Amino acid sequence: MSLYALQPSYLEDIPAMRHHLRTERRVNASAARAFDILATGEGQREWAHGYRSTTWYGTMPYGSATVRDIHLRWITVRERFLAWEPGRRFSFSADAMSIPLARRMIEDIIFVPLDENRCVLRWQVHLDTAAMLRPVQERIVSKTFAPMFDRFAAGLASYAESAVAQRKS
Repeated sequence: MSLYALQPSYLEDIPAMRHHLRTERRVNASAARAFDILATGEGQREWAHGYRSTTWYGTMPYGSATVRDIHLRWITVRERFLAWEPGRRFSFSADAMSIPLARRMIEDIIFVPLDENRCVLRWQVHLDTAAMLRPVQERIVSKTFAPMFDRFAAGLASYAESAVAQRKS
């Protein structure tokens, strides 16, 4: 499978990007637990619609600068981690895609503890669409990207809560 290179991005590039998607969910699990689910891919087939597999490059422990490929049913994305702060922040640049939908893209996922058993998950996506999509970019972003990332956040929150409930029973 061929991957199309995107412009590598960094956290300081976020303000200059054209589209900023934000979704927020309250999670009935600690920030550390929610981060671990995301970082390890635990239950990802259950909570991330269309998820197939992950290919990691490098050895554990993973962290900033680690690279992975996420394989969804319809696209593969090569991600390079910009921030890996357990229980706090999970951020990466999309550096390549099997379908060139973006020119550059960053996912910046923040975990805000509310107490020892609950947190707020802020899933933010910042992107510039590919040139070929510019005539329809608003529609693609609002009808495809925004709902997809909102479902991922909702799925992670739901999975984290059910995983915590299963541990207690």
